[in-house]
Amino acid sequence: MVTKTAAQTQTFVYATYIRTTPEKLWEALTNGDFSEQYWKGYRIELEQRVGGRVRILPPQGGKAIWDESGKVLAWEPIHRLAYEFSLNDPAEVAAKRDGPSRVTYELTPQGEMVRLRLIHENLISEDTEKDPNSTRGINNGWPAILSSLKSLLETGTAIHLDACN
Repeated sequence: MVTKTAAQTQTFVYATYIRTTPEKLWEALTNGDFSEQYWKGYRIELEQRVGGRVRILPPQGGKAIWDESGKVLAWEPIHRLAYEFSLNDPAEVAAKRDGPSRVTYELTPQGEMVRLRLIHENLISEDTEKDPNSTRGINNGWPAILSSLKSLLETGTAIHLDACN
């Protein structure tokens, strides 16, 4: 779901249910080695504290699309993680942004599952992709990444997103 706010920014919200424990899901979200397995080879590195540094590193030979200015906004192990980061946008796109992008993960145990709710805020129209058959854009990319995460935690095998556009 993508909604617009008063400042003409957009928010993307997505939820999925994963048959795992909050501890295993938290590790998957916060461990760089784990993130490389389900996020097209991208490595998420977090200093494990509020105010800590966030780095999103591309796979070997991949394009760096995020800058190095990310920081942790919320660190509540097995419950809530939030961070902000900026994209390496062309100047005309960067001028449309109202500060960094913010991502929040909310983990809610539900029996033998965990509901993972993702909230990605402060987006602009250029962040979405009209082609539904692509993994480009926030609206296509997050569902693909979280599906890969779900598959990895439930079956031991991530979805090979590199085969997708």
